[in-house]
Amino acid sequence: MKILILYRHFWPDSPPYASMLRSIARTLVEAGHEVTIWAEEPCYKPSDRSLSVPRHTSVDGIRVERLARLPDRVATEPMRLLDKLLFVPRLLLKAVVRRARGARYDLVWTATIPPVIQGWAGRTIAGLFGAQFLYHCQDLYPELAGHMNLWRQGGLLYRIMARIERRTRSRADLLVTLSADMAAAVRKLGNPRKLLILNNFPLEDFTATDDQVMSRVASPPRDDGKIQLIFAGNLGNFQGLEAVVEAMRLIEADCPKLEFLLMGEGKALPRLQKRAADLSNVRILPHLPYEEARRVIADADIGLVSVESGIQRYAFPSKTLTYLELGLPILTIVDTASELANMVTSKGLGWVSAGRDCVAISETLLLIANGWESRPLGSGSSTIVNRRDVLHSWVRALAIQVPARGTHAGREERNDASSNDETWFDQI
Repeated sequence: MKILILYRHFWPDSPPYASMLRSIARTLVEAGHEVTIWAEEPCYKPSDRSLSVPRHTSVDGIRVERLARLPDRVATEPMRLLDKLLFVPRLLLKAVVRRARGARYDLVWTATIPPVIQGWAGRTIAGLFGAQFLYHCQDLYPELAGHMNLWRQGGLLYRIMARIERRTRSRADLLVTLSADMAAAVRKLGNPRKLLILNNFPLEDFTATDDQVMSRVASPPRDDGKIQLIFAGNLGNFQGLEAVVEAMRLIEADCPKLEFLLMGEGKALPRLQKRAADLSNVRILPHLPYEEARRVIADADIGLVSVESGIQRYAFPSKTLTYLELGLPILTIVDTASELANMVTSKGLGWVSAGRDCVAISETLLLIANGWESRPLGSGSSTIVNRRDVLHSWVRALAIQVPARGTHAGREERNDASSNDETWFDQI
């Protein structure tokens, strides 16, 4: 099968999905598929812009074609935003030219960033090539933006975006979400043809040698007498991290062995720095490169997953899987009825805070510290984060989705006998 993946960022660009795509696409190539990725030259962060990669190359057997990024001398914030918005029309123009030259694909695949317009571009290009369309929903927009009050629900922009996105989801030949909570939201908002629940997986370190991987596994635990709780990732406005910092204030005198480490950057960082300035049990580290960050996380004792109420319906905190892969039990501050909370409880992967306010969180932290010797060790984590199983599930899913009998099978030739199945594959 000839597969075309459309996404602005591809390894060695630094967003997690850029590396995830390399793992998935490589596995598909190994299974006999022909995979092409249209991306842009590395541009996600200023440090990525210093990376020099060929515009046309092969990575692990994946054909990678990159559009040029803006020159560094004009890469101001407004120009970077313009570059991001222009990626979609540039994709469309490239697709028109390729189609005119006779190119064909069996499957066009894209994800949800930039919100709404990327999905619309994916289904438009799939139609242009007479291909089937796979929509990988890493999050659900515009619902997520509406829930976080970034877009006013009921406003003109929201209504337009919601209508476009509902049409994109309903036209997708395969729609993939990360959790049962997200799948339920998709079903409530529309009727996708085929829906697959397939979670993300911990990223591979494509630069590490075998000796470096073994040294990570064999590294000795810390011996400083501290219990270190870590939150690694985007320090945004919707993680509720200020309540955790205030909880650490409440237990600072009674539980000096518990330490909270924040690592990353984001809009909430200045407020968090101000709140934690006088605390001895809270430390803030800057954003670190992936391999350095892994070492810091692996050195901690507990991974923190915290999102505001309701967000789990529209996104899944994928840092959960990184924590578990590195052997950390997790503390979750999420809706107690969510799939994530149920997973943590049922599989003995950590703790679920009884509430979101600083008092409830502080009580949970004290319970963890006082019962540390009998803590859960995350014994079920290997069944959650087995990267190989998830990658093989992608291969199996596509084998079911596109019959082996044909190439460039148009929509009119496809067997729609099971097109209304709500879930058509084992949940991972």
